[in-house]
Amino acid sequence: MAESTDYPAGMPEVDLQTYVRANDRDSVFVGECEARAAHLVADKIGSATVPKLVLSTAILEVAANLYQRRASAIGTTNYTDPETMGNPMRPALDPFTPAWPILRPYLGPGLA
Repeated sequence: MAESTDYPAGMPEVDLQTYVRANDRDSVFVGECEARAAHLVADKIGSATVPKLVLSTAILEVAANLYQRRASAIGTTNYTDPETMGNPMRPALDPFTPAWPILRPYLGPGLA
């Protein structure tokens, strides 16, 4: 997958910043997470027909997982400051984990 901040053709844009309640100062990182998630979803679905609403949900889930990795508790030592406290739950190692159940009905059997 080529790294790009551009959306793949035909993929719906999402509002990750609102979804994860990110600060405006994170807007560049949020945009990068959205684009990476859209590329991951596009690569996984291939030529399958998936409704736009389902695609949007899958992109949001993958993008949120990518975004939350930065704020995970791994390596955070200060749990008293809400700004640096981090996420007490570690995001899934595979960023696509939350999207599989959403997309599986549209992808058919045999995809890994």
